[in-house]
Amino acid sequence: MHDADPACEELVSAAHETPSALVTRLLHSDDPRTARLGRAIRAIQHDSTNPQPHLDDGARIVDPITHDPAW
Repeated sequence: MHDADPACEELVSAAHETPSALVTRLLHSDDPRTARLGRAIRAIQHDSTNPQPHLDDGARIVDPITHDPAW
């Protein structure tokens, strides 16, 4: 599934709206697939609260002394 796929957008949107109590219940399931789903939802929710900068956004590693982006 490609990131631009509307189904992917719907899944991510649903993950953001999943109540924390349900995620906790999924995480503690005895079924490995159910627990994996809980981990995936938690990761999506965590990533949305702590977005990682993309290199295209100018968030390159810069030398703190010379401010050289090629450091």
